[in-house]
Amino acid sequence: MRSTVQLILPAIFCLFWPGLGQAATITVDFHKTAVVTAARVVLADIADISPDSDQSDRIGRLVVGVAPPPGKTREIQATAVITGLRNRPETADVQWQGSPTTVVERKTQILRQNQFFDIITAYIDENSSHLPKNAEEIRFIPIHAPAEVMVPPGKLSWKVVPSRPGIIGSNSFAIHLLVDGKPAGTQVVRGRLEIKAEVAVTVTGVQRGDLLSAANVTMQQQDITGIDTPFTEISEVIGKQMARTLPAGTVLKADHLVLPPVVKDGEMVKILARKKTMLVSAHGLARANGRIGEMIAVKNISSNKTIHARVEGPGTVTVEF
Repeated sequence: MRSTVQLILPAIFCLFWPGLGQAATITVDFHKTAVVTAARVVLADIADISPDSDQSDRIGRLVVGVAPPPGKTREIQATAVITGLRNRPETADVQWQGSPTTVVERKTQILRQNQFFDIITAYIDENSSHLPKNAEEIRFIPIHAPAEVMVPPGKLSWKVVPSRPGIIGSNSFAIHLLVDGKPAGTQVVRGRLEIKAEVAVTVTGVQRGDLLSAANVTMQQQDITGIDTPFTEISEVIGKQMARTLPAGTVLKADHLVLPPVVKDGEMVKILARKKTMLVSAHGLARANGRIGEMIAVKNISSNKTIHARVEGPGTVTVEF
């Protein structure tokens, strides 16, 4: 048996819309509540439409309102729906009945703060190949993330982008959310990435121009958070030349070192002069130190002229003519 509201509703509609009391081929029965996922509400979301037919399907696809934000509700009045559709030819023979008000809820899925922290931890584990191989401890210390984020229902995925390439030194991570492959917002998680590993450290103070050896560098466990390009093998630094002066206990980085010169000022060198397929050699005297690829002044012993040549390797320079 219908409720009092359901019995009265068609009578009320008849007062405001002549013709509603006539025999109808299609019945629209409004629900008291409805759950939707899309941004727009169609008639089939909030009512049963019978009998099943192509015309019923067309009526069911008619838009009747805007859905509430994800996780929220909104009331839709039956009279407003009927008034809005009264000029549509599809609804000419419809009998309207049911609840005078439908409470529509927008379905959602919720991501909470601890889930964001877990996403970052998993990302760091999955990308451990970008971190020092000899790292003895890798830990993400969270500082801030959204307390709660609502996204549309569907298959959730994400892409994580650290604030610094290579992960090391990153203090925030952007999480680009996707639902069913479509963008669903970006959330930022802030924290501190703590990495402890054995790296090359100066034992003594070193001066610019010094060559590194086992006497002034060693391997020590250090927190390398925020340090770009530390050296994780002592062989990577032995024999290199200091580009700047550093105190004892400094973690060595790539920009601290340069390759030592392979040609020294006052050293006899072989000058190779090339022209297409022709190659001529001569002896010269280097007028400056030179690393591979650098241009230096060289005095040609035979001609007693000074030329500029490119350092090719130990004791060898080249010129083009």
